[in-house]
Amino acid sequence: MKGRRILIGAVTLAVLTGAGLMMTAAMGKAKSYSTDIAKYNSISEEVEATGDVHGENSKTYYSTITAPVAYFDLSAGDEVKQGDKVVGYDLSDLLTARDQAELTAKSAENTMNGQVKASDSNQAKFNKASADIEIYRNSYALFRQASDYINQGQYQETWDINCISKGINKDIAEKTGAVNALEAELAKQQIKMADPQIMSNPVLYKETVDEVNRITNDIEHLSCDIGNLQADLASLPPATLSPEEYAATVLNGNWMSDIMRNWTETSTLKNTYENQILNSYQKEQLKNNYDLSALSVDTAEENLNKAGAGVTVEYDGIVTESFIKAGTVVAKGSPLFTVEDSKNIKVDVGISKYDIGKIAIGQRAEINIAGTTYTGKVTEIKRVARTENSDKAKVPVCVKFDRPDEKVYLGLEADVTIYTDEKQGVLTIPSEAYYADDDGDYCYIIDEGVITKQYITVGLESDDRIEVTMGLKEGDVVITDAITDDQIGSKAESK
Repeated sequence: MKGRRILIGAVTLAVLTGAGLMMTAAMGKAKSYSTDIAKYNSISEEVEATGDVHGENSKTYYSTITAPVAYFDLSAGDEVKQGDKVVGYDLSDLLTARDQAELTAKSAENTMNGQVKASDSNQAKFNKASADIEIYRNSYALFRQASDYINQGQYQETWDINCISKGINKDIAEKTGAVNALEAELAKQQIKMADPQIMSNPVLYKETVDEVNRITNDIEHLSCDIGNLQADLASLPPATLSPEEYAATVLNGNWMSDIMRNWTETSTLKNTYENQILNSYQKEQLKNNYDLSALSVDTAEENLNKAGAGVTVEYDGIVTESFIKAGTVVAKGSPLFTVEDSKNIKVDVGISKYDIGKIAIGQRAEINIAGTTYTGKVTEIKRVARTENSDKAKVPVCVKFDRPDEKVYLGLEADVTIYTDEKQGVLTIPSEAYYADDDGDYCYIIDEGVITKQYITVGLESDDRIEVTMGLKEGDVVITDAITDDQIGSKAESK
């Protein structure tokens, strides 16, 4: 009002001056105003919003198997009850898959058992071949040692005979040389005996005869020695094996040949068996293949059981979306249909940043749908704001119906009033009597017939009442008409 009076301008100054004179003339008479009184009352602070009706629980059912749909006869808006089996599957393909998985698993088991058994048999044969080879090795060594002993003895004996023979031959050669030298000396002495000078000289002749006799005697002794040595040489044994030793050597050789042949054959078999023995990794691979096959059987059986059970609804509700029909082949993980709870119903509203601080879980609310009002309460406050059509981010808040009835339809729009705070028996004044300026909150009262500006402290604010915590008392008369500070001090009365 002040603003509007400032904009009137100088053009109407004369009119205002006239009006001022008339008001001055009437100063002695009280003016009537619409009033109310400060009184104790109940008051509530409210936040209003609009939202859509939904089931508190909403679930989209997905196929847990891959199979044709045998039957399904639901569409959006259909009502379902908890425990209803609404989807049935064709089991023929799953039965075939289960049978094939069982055959595959049995084949894998037989393969594993057969190969492991063969491997164990080859392991036993390998162990026996290894033991036989050790026996052949030791036996061959024994016969080789016996043959070596005979050959070593014969070698030593031949060596000794050769040494003796060489010694005798050396002595014979030395004595033969001495004989030859004596025979040469004897021939000289014999010629000397025939010399006339020697023969004529008895002394020289005798000396020569004695020398001839000595030489002849020496030759005879040496000849005898040579004969003895030659007899000794002739008596030496031959440097060859005896028949017994030869027979033993031949027998040992035959044994070693047999042993070597068996040794070679057994070594070949050992290598063959060893190559046919499964190592730990190969056995583990066979076991893994069998386990995978067995797991396939479990999976096939599980899929068959799931298909036989079909899809059962978990709670009473309304179908809001349908994605399949009978005859459809659905893959595992494909959506089937969506059901919203029809017993536990809520309204999803968006609360602005100005009011969200007032909202709390458990606050009571009123929900209005097509002229019918229902009670409810705040059950959830989301932690992420969303932008709606107004491009203003709002926080989603869920208000649950206390007792919804059959007139509450999912998807309808509803007006919601959330009572953020409520007090009983507090001092209040009408909202029309409430003002505020830079100095604080205030109202105008009629005090002893005069308009007075009264500053107050306010609490809760509703659409029609304001809580006053300080500045007024019960029964104070407050003016509800629009007035300004210009009327302060003027006489006034209630209409």
